Amino acid sequence: MSMLPAPSSGARGSHVSRLAPPGSLTKRIREGSVDLESGLDAKKSRMEEPGASVTNLAKSMSKSMMNIADKVKPAAGRVGTAGRVGIAAGGSKPKVSVTRPGADRRLTTTALHDRTNSSKSRPGLAREKSSSVRGPAGVEKPAGKAASSKRPAWDLKGRLEDMERMFDPTNRRVEDLETEKQTLQTDVEVKKEVVVQSSEEIRTLRLNVERSEQELENLRRSLRDKEEHFNEETVRLKRQLEDEQYTKSSLERRLKGLEDELSSKQTEVAGLKNSVAELSSSRAGVEASLSGAKTELEAARQQILALQTESERKSDEIVTSLAAQEEMLAKLRWEESERRKLHNLVQELKGNIRVFCRMRPLLGEEKDGLDEIRHVNIQGEKTLELIKTVDSANESIAGGLNKNMKYDFEFDRVFGPTSSQGDVFAEISQLVQSALDGYNVCVFAYGQTGSGKTFTMEGGPAIEDDESECGMIPRTIRQIFEVQERLKEKCWQYKLQASFLEIYNEEIRDLLTSDTNHKCEIKMSDSKGTDLHVTNLKSEEVTSESQIASMIRRARKNRAQAKTLCNERSSRSHSVFMLKIEGYNTATTETCCGTLNLVDLAGSERIKDSGSEGMRLTEAQAINKSLSNLGNVIMALAQKNSHVPYRNSKLTHLLQNCLGGNSKTLMFVNISPKEECFSETLNSLRFATKVNQCNIGTACKKAAK
Repeated sequence: MSMLPAPSSGARGSHVSRLAPPGSLTKRIREGSVDLESGLDAKKSRMEEPGASVTNLAKSMSKSMMNIADKVKPAAGRVGTAGRVGIAAGGSKPKVSVTRPGADRRLTTTALHDRTNSSKSRPGLAREKSSSVRGPAGVEKPAGKAASSKRPAWDLKGRLEDMERMFDPTNRRVEDLETEKQTLQTDVEVKKEVVVQSSEEIRTLRLNVERSEQELENLRRSLRDKEEHFNEETVRLKRQLEDEQYTKSSLERRLKGLEDELSSKQTEVAGLKNSVAELSSSRAGVEASLSGAKTELEAARQQILALQTESERKSDEIVTSLAAQEEMLAKLRWEESERRKLHNLVQELKGNIRVFCRMRPLLGEEKDGLDEIRHVNIQGEKTLELIKTVDSANESIAGGLNKNMKYDFEFDRVFGPTSSQGDVFAEISQLVQSALDGYNVCVFAYGQTGSGKTFTMEGGPAIEDDESECGMIPRTIRQIFEVQERLKEKCWQYKLQASFLEIYNEEIRDLLTSDTNHKCEIKMSDSKGTDLHVTNLKSEEVTSESQIASMIRRARKNRAQAKTLCNERSSRSHSVFMLKIEGYNTATTETCCGTLNLVDLAGSERIKDSGSEGMRLTEAQAINKSLSNLGNVIMALAQKNSHVPYRNSKLTHLLQNCLGGNSKTLMFVNISPKEECFSETLNSLRFATKVNQCNIGTACKKAAK
């Protein structure tokens, strides 16, 4: 039976066995119980792994001490005959030195090293390798006995004694580890106290450092302020020095100048003395000539008085002549105004449609290579001559119609390219007054596309900024408001209702609204009367001139326009501005109701010249058809036919009252200055002549219902 080695003298006393004594009741040993020894040997070998727990403890201690102390190395056990672990006597604990806040950092470091050194000197585990030889089952055997002395399986008591002897070293080792654990916990607590004290010292040192840095920053700031103050003072003193030097140099220059001036004055005084001597000698001669000059002066004064009297007499004559001239000019203006009124009266009595002709100036590229308009000759205020010239190179033998020809036309007024919008409106201002008096007035512009009809009626694109470009519509409203203000003194009050429409492809559209769902139709106002009105047409009350400008902008935005070969912005519809004027006299209870229609007809065009196709072609056909129907109506009126085809187109139907006799009507015929438009110009002038010869009767004044 193998025996375990006895414990060494360094053990802590005898070990009392906790096993049952021999002879006690025990279970029968079954087969396979031999594995108990092998299991104990394996457990013992795991517990006796050299240096495992000690190394982990040393690593945890080195981390907790913030890399201050060295790592604790496990002590190597000696190989002895006893075969068990011995624990060396521990040293005493080092005293912890507590330093006050602000002490030197070297003291703290020394204390930490002392703690670490003391931990090195505590008892360690001395491991010795047993000299005994382990058996195959893991049970140690004495070196001097053979492997055949193993206890038999039936010797349970012996085997239990062997097991107790095997457990004794393990128990002693567990107790040693517990002791070492207590020692390490005590060291850890000491280290924690040292760490806390070190943290307090570090915090105190950091506060001192921050306080020192703050004081250093204050000193730096104070130093910068003083440096800036000294720099400013230095700059100020330098500037003062420069000013003093400049003042000194100025005074020196002034002193030098005064010295030079003094020398010149002295020289001048010497010269004056000489001059005084010379003058004294010539004084007698001067006095003699002075008496003669006095005599001549008296004669000149008498002559001047006579000339002044003559000048005053001439001035009075000039003033009298100017007054007489002004009186003659006023009389001339009055006579011209009376002539126009009488002319209008004659035209009204004749009942004819008055026609004004206007030719626009050349624009943009039209001026290139063309200094003057040669084919149109305006001979006076009422006549013009249209000249057709043919180059000799283009003449042919049978060209009887290609010879030079002249066409003379006469209208109520002819406006040349230099005539302004104000000059044109001055001629129709009497018609505006007629509308205020209760008459129906119609002014429409006719001509080929691009001849300036829209410019004449509405004005240019910048009418809000440039009043000179305002057309007949805004000028008419302006005159109506001016007359309305003057008539307030005579107790007249007026109400104005305005509407704006267009006739596009024989369809009436409201230009003051963008809604195209409303269908507008021409209807009779009542069954007995002859007045017409348009259904679903928006009408706005006009109280200021700015409203008209806004209406014109909206109408231009909604009106149909397109680009053709003849005109970049060609109007593709007929536009009609209708203004209903209702007046009431609060003193006499008299009423009046007039309607002012301002019509901008779409331009006539040749399809082959305009290059219209698709929708443009449809528009051109509708425009030419409506203008042709207008010509048929004019021809029927001129020939006094019993039936006038007003209803053949929406345009003539809408203008029925204007052309049928109960209206004062005026037509603008606009012509183009371009010579290539000669044929269209000739056709427009011929049509205007027919219109001028058309007698529609005398208009009647209407009273408000």
